[in-house]
Formats: sequence, C-alpha cells, structure tokens
Amino acid sequence: MKFNIGKAIDVGIQRKGKANQDSLEVILPGIFNHNPPLLVVADGMGGYTGGALASKIVTKTLTDYYRHVKAGVDYCEVLKEGIKAAHQEVMDQAQKDSELVKMGSTVVAAILEDDMMHLANVGDSRAYVVNEHEIRHVSWDHSFVGELVRQNLITPTESLSHPKRNVLTMSISGQRSDLDIFTAHVELEENDIVVLCSDGLWGPVAESQIQVVVWELAPQQAANKLIEMANRNQGPDNISVIIARQKTNRPPVQSNYKKEDEDTKP
Repeated sequence: MKFNIGKAIDVGIQRKGKANQDSLEVILPGIFNHNPPLLVVADGMGGYTGGALASKIVTKTLTDYYRHVKAGVDYCEVLKEGIKAAHQEVMDQAQKDSELVKMGSTVVAAILEDDMMHLANVGDSRAYVVNEHEIRHVSWDHSFVGELVRQNLITPTESLSHPKRNVLTMSISGQRSDLDIFTAHVELEENDIVVLCSDGLWGPVAESQIQVVVWELAPQQAANKLIEMANRNQGPDNISVIIARQKTNRPPVQSNYKKEDEDTKP
C-alpha cells in the first residue's frame, strides 16, 4: 500500500528572523531505493549555538544511512543504527568546535510498510497514529514531564504548562556518550494516519484539534493548516510536521471543523 505524504516547517511567529532549529526529511521509494518511506523530524536544542546544525546533521546522517540499507531487514534496528551514527557525527562536530559543544537535537523517525510503522525516537518530538475515533501518542517522551505523566503524578494537560516542560532527559548531544533510543513496531489499520511532529506543534495545538485536522484534510492541506494553527496560538517555537495517509478508497469526510477551533488554545 502506498502513502500520500504532506509536510510543513515554519520558524514560528515568536522566532521570526532567527534560525529555524527544526529539520525534517522524507525519503520515498524510487529507482535506486526499494525500501519503504522514511519520515524524519529533528528539533535542534533551542538556545544553544549549533541547534540548527545538529538537527540537520541528524536528518542527513539518518537518511544517508537508510539509502544504503537492503530491503527486508529489521527496520527498527536500521533506525537505531542510523540514529547512533547521527549521534556520533554530532559528537565529532562538537569536539572540533568549542562553540558547538552544547549543541544537540531530538529525533523521531518512522519507516512505513503496508500495515506496520517501525518507529524510533530520542527526546520529545512525537509520533501519533490518527483515525476517525482517536489520536494515539505512540512515541516516548524523554523529558522531565514525560516521566511525571508516566508515573501519574501529573496529567498530560498539566504537563503542557509545567515549568520544566522543556527539560529533556535524553537527546542526541555533543556532551552525551550514551544514548537510550526508544523503538517500537506499531501496527497500522487500513485508515490509520501517521503524524510526526516537533513540540512546536503538539505543545500549542491540542491533540484533539490535530486529530480533526489530520482526519478531515488531505495530508498537505492538513500540514499547512496545523502550522497556521500553531502560529495562531502564538507560535512560541519552531514547528515541523509530516503526515502520511495510506492510499485507500475511503470516501471524503464531511468536515465538522469550525473556525473557532483554530483560535482555541489547549
């Protein structure tokens, strides 16, 4: 089964004029690549010199690694090894330049087969599975508030306004020698839609709103709309999103989307 894919990236209205520290990449099957689609979103460490460079190193290293992989391998292991290679490249660059010593990045990456998503992530960039009935967070937040949520000490809603919301417990970093990479094989039903995004989207825009937009609009339209919505909600961070919808015979959805939803913060 093939996928329709939309993607969008924006610096965010509060960071206009500054470097976009997010990076994204999509690798599709072609003449020289018979592997399934690869989607990657990386969020450079905000506030640190080299964040933009770090995220670009991550996406480029991982996609270059994937291009040389033979079909039929364990794709979670492929993602893990590609992320390890990206981590090593970030560390090498940090050692060459003292101004880059604190650079780092998150990453969330997915390889899409017909009925399976092979997933890996480090940090708090997220992967979701969306259908008519729900939006399901399937990646792992390596963050202070993520751990609090898993321990039922705070709710997911409370985590959005927690003072330590942006504190990561794991990232690709020039100062970190070890790396804990989350991986998962996620089954996909016929009408499931895959969403990868940075926290510049899932923070300002409620998951329920992401679900509605992704379900009711074509992937590229949905990606553009979500960027617009994040910016309407003050766009405090760089915003990246990739949306992959399976090509099926599902009839068009009768949209129930209301304009006031655009202006409602989570």
